[in-house]
Amino acid sequence: MIAAAAALLALAHAPAWAPFPAAQTFATPGAAVAAFLEGATGVVAFGELHQTAKTSSTRSTIARFTDEVLPAIAPRAAHLIVETWVSRGACGAPEKRVTEDIARTTERPPETENEIVRLLRRAKELGVAPHVLDVDCHEYQSLQVGDQVDYDRLLKLTRAHLQRAIEQGLALPRPPDRPLVLVYGGALHNDLAPAPALADYSFGPAIDRLTGGAYREVDLYVPQLVDTLPALRAEPWYPTWVASRRPGTTLLIRRAPRSAVVLFQR
Repeated sequence: MIAAAAALLALAHAPAWAPFPAAQTFATPGAAVAAFLEGATGVVAFGELHQTAKTSSTRSTIARFTDEVLPAIAPRAAHLIVETWVSRGACGAPEKRVTEDIARTTERPPETENEIVRLLRRAKELGVAPHVLDVDCHEYQSLQVGDQVDYDRLLKLTRAHLQRAIEQGLALPRPPDRPLVLVYGGALHNDLAPAPALADYSFGPAIDRLTGGAYREVDLYVPQLVDTLPALRAEPWYPTWVASRRPGTTLLIRRAPRSAVVLFQR
């Protein structure tokens, strides 16, 4: 999955939401997400912390989403857009250099590719049409600055592709009983109210306007990964999680009426 550089992923991005209500506990992640999405009819964008080699011993967020969240909400979803694109090797040296640099910088474990494929396959099995992004040769060239990748441009490019894919998903047919367009990617691009420094990387505000407020943001966090990042421990929701977490339960913390954090069972 094409992701931000590790340093950017660690940036705190929580806006100044209203004071948090008490967290809600659920037996399963699927039940927590389904409760938050009650009445939703538009776009639901899920954000994760991308797995790295250092955290590969912990079951990944994408695997948990595939097995525990998607089956609970798939009956109401028509499309799933995943933040990934296929490197076909048709764009020569620029494509090779960019993909190698991204892999080296993000420290993505090899099994991530298989987990993305499994998510796409599982979505199709559940009747949800899967979609990925498509990067052309000119864009690969534009990402190179000398021998390095311009990660600011990469983040903006990823946001632009995701936003375009969401707009296309909204224009595609959706059965009345499957109104949702789901998005799965990094917890940087889906912010409904991004911090000013990160606003150029988020499609949230634009999609919220396009859908007339029918947009919901859900950030999915694995507790073991949260504990490794000081920036996340400084988030406003962290004390609420510490005070409310119980063994064997999933926590849902509502940052705002249409923005929530879901913390998986430890």
